Order: sequence, then C-alpha cells, then structure tokens
Amino acid sequence: MTASGLIVVRFPKPSNLVQRALDELRIVATAEDETDDEIVRVAALPRPWDPPTCSVELRRSIYTWLDAVVGWINEEHTWRTDRVVPSCWDQHPHVVHELATVAILRWETTTARTADGLEQWHRVTLPDFLKRISDRIGETGCPPGRHQPSPGQGRNAIYREEGECASRRDRRSLDAESPALPDGPIAKCAGAG
Repeated sequence: MTASGLIVVRFPKPSNLVQRALDELRIVATAEDETDDEIVRVAALPRPWDPPTCSVELRRSIYTWLDAVVGWINEEHTWRTDRVVPSCWDQHPHVVHELATVAILRWETTTARTADGLEQWHRVTLPDFLKRISDRIGETGCPPGRHQPSPGQGRNAIYREEGECASRRDRRSLDAESPALPDGPIAKCAGAG
C-alpha cells in the first residue's frame, strides 16, 4: 500500500505551463513545409526535457513537478535503497537532466492510445535511469538529509582555471598550425624502424 492508502497512485500531472510547452512541441512536430522563419522559431522553443532551454518561470514549474515525480517514483517503483532517487536530486545536475526526460516520457504515456510506451518506460527507461543513478552516485548514494558534494568537484574547478583554459587553447592553436601528416593510415614516429 502507498502512503495514501491506495494500492497505486496516479502519475503526477505537470503544471499547465509545462503542458502548454509540450503541446506546442507536439503540434510543431507534425507540421510540414515550414518556412525559414518558422524553423528558427521552432528551434528556439523551450524543451521541458532539457530544462536549461526553458525560461526561469518554466524551469521552476518543471522542478516543482519533478519533485512530485521523484516522490512518486520512489514510492511506486523502488524497493531497494540503492535504486531510489535521492532527496537531494536537485543538487545533482546529472540527475536533473535525466529526470526531466524520464518524467516527460512517462507523462506522454498517460494519453497514449496503446500501452507500448508505458511498457517501454517500465521495462527500459525507468530501470536504466535508476541504475545510472546508482552507478554515478554509488550504492549508498546521498543518505537522506546528508547530501554529499561531487567527489570530482576539485578536478572540475581545476579544469576551469584560466591557466588550464589557456593551455587547452594553446594546444588547439598548435594543432591548427602543424604540418600535414605523411600519406598512409598511420605516420611512423621519428626514429622508429
């Protein structure tokens, strides 16, 4: 039984704002013979499955919905503690990116005319998503109420340092100036016999 006392609970409904964005994308997906202006307009539409493409207002609405989706997934679909979405999901960008897609794929099945999409979501989408969370955060993950910062945070900071950025720019610049390689699939190293 769920916390509500029901055997199962309906999937959380996104806000009207999120639904309108998805509806507009669904409509343009069926359009034919787009003008150049229309192609540019469609390319600029927000994609709720990719929150950085959305306005602040739409992102906030998406994140509120995703919070409800996490609660639903954890209550309706998880048993093992190494396969739950952590309560600090919004502090893990890799989870946020994937969760938005997982949620929208599941939402789209609520109006489907066949069970095929839902079966695919149950069989592949959700299990793969939960496995990736476990693989990336670890089996113990972030214990409830105790978010752990990324172990790679130090390396990411070094990557962004100006000296590192300059070194990468210099290497790219040198690569553009290097002479053409001799003919053949692999050039031999100087002095190699």
